[in-house]
Amino acid sequence: MVFDLRFDRPAPGSNLEGRFRGAGNIPIALDAPFGETGPMLFRFGDMLSLLFDWTTVQSGMRISDPDHLLFDYTRMMMGFRLFRPAPRKIEMIGLGGGSLAKACYRCLPQCDITVVEIDPAVIALREQFHIPPDNDRFRVICADGLDYILSAPGAPDILILDGFDSRGLPPALSERSFYDSCRNRLGRNGLLVANLCDNAMAFATLERRIGASFENRTIVVPAENGGNRVVFASIDRGFPPARQTVRGHLPDTDVVDYDAKARRVVRALARASLKVPRTEH
Repeated sequence: MVFDLRFDRPAPGSNLEGRFRGAGNIPIALDAPFGETGPMLFRFGDMLSLLFDWTTVQSGMRISDPDHLLFDYTRMMMGFRLFRPAPRKIEMIGLGGGSLAKACYRCLPQCDITVVEIDPAVIALREQFHIPPDNDRFRVICADGLDYILSAPGAPDILILDGFDSRGLPPALSERSFYDSCRNRLGRNGLLVANLCDNAMAFATLERRIGASFENRTIVVPAENGGNRVVFASIDRGFPPARQTVRGHLPDTDVVDYDAKARRVVRALARASLKVPRTEH
């Protein structure tokens, strides 16, 4: 299904006319499969989005630069490299448009990466989002994230949680028992990286649950637009690090500005030092 939307007046400073030979020629397309919970592909100009429904954008990609991380929360999640710059093994729960999977694959060529996605229809769109094919160090598995955490062998250095459906964060992936299982899977030196995107009332509860599972060794960094929060957690006795030790001097600044992320982590640590941890019952 293709739509032709005409824009009489491009926004001030817009370069749409230069890129698409006039504001009336911006390519806009909606693609199937259709369903109550999607997924759907929506293209607007240089932007390709994965939608769960008409109101929920799951992820987005710049068509002219598929490896670019469009959203701040994904760039912040890559901030795990401030604490574990060269992990050997990464596991992810949730594929979506593959932004994080592609970033890890590109920036960490020596790392083994496993992505777990429950929806085969999402996996079927991987070529549209330029997600690498399976090979000896990268694979996408169709499985339930909870089942995988509980039963699959392995002890990753980094465990990334970014699994959502059309209703938000599934209950099975947000209970205290689930975060306990993540802690056990990671071991003492592993690092959890969790994207929290729900209503503001849920943030505090989820943060307390993760904190309880990880002995309150957490860092919580809000995304720039305020709609997401990224939580880093580890039971490593050296975590979280002292503020003065957080440095952003890492390569691949075309993917993430690690210096900027380090400054935000330092601010988050400063805020946390003023709070008294609460216990999750």
